[in-house]
Amino acid sequence: MKKLLILLTVLLVLGSACKKDFLNIDETNPNSASAVPANLVLPAALNTTARIITNPDNYNFIYLWYGCWCISGGYSQPANLTQYNLLNSAYQGNWDNLYMNLANYDYIETNSTSAQSTPYKAISKIMKAYIYQTLVDTYGNVPYSQALKGSAATQILKPTYDKQQDIYDSLVVQLDKAMNLINTAPSDAVEVGAYDIVYNGDMSMWLKFANTLKLRILVNQSGIAARASYITGALATTPHTTADYIGAGEGAMANPGYLNSANKMDPFWENFYKQDGSQQADGLGYTMAGQDACDFLNDNNDPRKLLIFAPYSGTSIKGNYFGALLLGTVPTTSQLGPGLLKAYNQSAPLLTDFESLFLQAEAVQKGLITGDVKSLYESAVTQSIIYLGGNAAQAAVYLSQAGKPLVNFSEATTPLETIITQKWIALNGIDPMPIWTDYRRTHFPSFIHFSQDAAKLNATPPVRLLYPQTEISTNNDNVVAQGSISLFTSHIFWDPFQK
Repeated sequence: MKKLLILLTVLLVLGSACKKDFLNIDETNPNSASAVPANLVLPAALNTTARIITNPDNYNFIYLWYGCWCISGGYSQPANLTQYNLLNSAYQGNWDNLYMNLANYDYIETNSTSAQSTPYKAISKIMKAYIYQTLVDTYGNVPYSQALKGSAATQILKPTYDKQQDIYDSLVVQLDKAMNLINTAPSDAVEVGAYDIVYNGDMSMWLKFANTLKLRILVNQSGIAARASYITGALATTPHTTADYIGAGEGAMANPGYLNSANKMDPFWENFYKQDGSQQADGLGYTMAGQDACDFLNDNNDPRKLLIFAPYSGTSIKGNYFGALLLGTVPTTSQLGPGLLKAYNQSAPLLTDFESLFLQAEAVQKGLITGDVKSLYESAVTQSIIYLGGNAAQAAVYLSQAGKPLVNFSEATTPLETIITQKWIALNGIDPMPIWTDYRRTHFPSFIHFSQDAAKLNATPPVRLLYPQTEISTNNDNVVAQGSISLFTSHIFWDPFQK
C-alpha cells in the first residue's frame, strides 16, 4: 500500500538517484535542467515532508504500540511489532526519504544567497530543523555536520555521526538564525506566495512555526535536570510569550492542491480510500481502533468518540488490544472515523495548533514560560475537538465534567499527566512521533496495555529504532562507531528514564 510521491516531486532531482548517491541532488542528467529554481523546489519539498510524516504506513508502529490502533481479527498481526523484534530493515525507508528530503531543503538554503531570497532560506532552515529533530528522536546519533555534502566541492558520501544532544543544540541555533532572517528581511524580499503550500508565504506564521518547533525541542529535554539552565538560556534568545507561538487556527497544514486522482490525494486519505471512494484493499478492514483509546473516549464522555472512530453498532465503539490472541473483526470493532478521514483533499498536518497549545501548557506548568496553563490546556482540547469536526460548545461541556481528572483541569491530580494524556488522544491518527516521544519522556498515558504477545522481547516498546540496513550497507564504519545499539536500552538523550 505504499504510495508514489505526488506529481509535484518530479521536480526533485533525487527521484532517479541511486542509493549510493542519495546525498547528491546535483547528479548530472543530460535531460534535466542544470539548476532548479528554489520556488519550484520548495513546494515539492514541503509536499514530500507531509507525505513522509502523515502516511500512516511510515509510523504505524507508534499507533499500534501505544493503544491508538490495532489490527482486525481477520488478519495476522505483524509478529515483529507484537514481539518488539525489529530488525535493521524495519522502517528504513523513513531514514532514506527524510535524508533525501533534507537534501532538497539544503539545496534551497545553499542557493538562496541574495538578501531578497531570505524567505526561502528561512523556510528551508526551519524545515531542516523539523526533519533533523524527527531523526534524532527516532535514532539518537545521526549524520548531521557532514551530511548533505554529496555535491560539495569535497564530497562526503560517508558522513560521520554527530552526538544527538549536540544536534539538538545546533537546531536551536539554526532556528534562531531562521527567525532572525525573517525579522530582518529587506522590504524588497521575494514574496513566496503560493509556492509555500503551508502558509501561503505568510512569514509571520513561519516565525511562529519556528518558535514553536524550538519550544518542542526544549520541552523534550525538560525532564533532564542538568538541562534546566540551558533551556532557560535558549528560551531567552527569542520572544517566548504565548503570543509568540502557534495559536488557535494557526496550525501548519500542507496542501499542494490535492486532486481526486490516484497518487495525488492526501496521503493519509489515500492510504484507506481510492479515487472512486471505495476502500483500499487491507485499509480500513485491516486497521482498527485500539481498545485503550476506546476506553478513554467512552469513560470520559468524549465528543471525539465518533469522530476518531466509527461506531460498530449504534453509537458504540470498540477496539482490540495489540498482540492479543483473540481479536474482534470488522463487524464487532470500530474502524477509523470521519474526523480523521475527511476528504481526498484534506490538508496534511505538520504541526497542529493543538499540539502547540499542549506544548505551551506543559511549558507553563513547568515554569519555562509564562501564561495561563488551564486556559492553554482547554484551548488545546477545544481545537482538537474542532479539528475533528466537533464544536466549542461540546468542548466546554466536556471540559467541565466533575470527577474526571484527566479531562477537567481544575480536578487534575497530576497536571502533567492530564496534559500529556489529552495530547495523546488528540494526536491519534494525526501525528504519531510526539506520542512516542511524550511517552518515552513522561511515561504517560499511564494506562496503556502494551503488546499482549507472550513472546514479546520486553515488557514495554522499544525506545528507538535500529540504524537501517541501507545505511549499514553504504556507511558501515560510521554506523559501527556508534557501538552496540539496543532497541530497549539505547535511550535518546532526553529520556529521563534511561539507566
